[in-house]
Amino acid sequence: MKSSLTKLGVFLMVIGSILFGYEEVRGFDWKYYGTNEEGSYFYETESMARSSKNIVRVCVQSIYTEKGISHWVIGGGKEFQNLDFSLILLEIDCIERSIRHLRIVVYSKNEEVFYTINNDEWHFYVPDSMSGTLLKEVCK
Repeated sequence: MKSSLTKLGVFLMVIGSILFGYEEVRGFDWKYYGTNEEGSYFYETESMARSSKNIVRVCVQSIYTEKGISHWVIGGGKEFQNLDFSLILLEIDCIERSIRHLRIVVYSKNEEVFYTINNDEWHFYVPDSMSGTLLKEVCK
């Protein structure tokens, strides 16, 4: 498992630099913030930034369980049966307690991008959800 995470980390470092415009290619410092029945969740601490006093921009990695994959299949179709993980660039408004997913990039089990979502709508977080846990982590 550890070697798979190391391999994934190197892969994400390269992809992240391409997708999210990092000027330098460097190792990500993923911090675990929780698990639920749909997957395990990590946020990248080194590139996390505040664009204003109350807005935090952060990259999140979601590694899905079979139940999480089933959820995507129900919502998006059979093409999601090969889902492995996603990278999500999001902003959190710590004062308004809201989140917006700027870009979601979904990867297959063979590490290929097969679905991308761009969005800029703000949503209120659900307190007892993974987004609520992340908000508590990054808005300290």
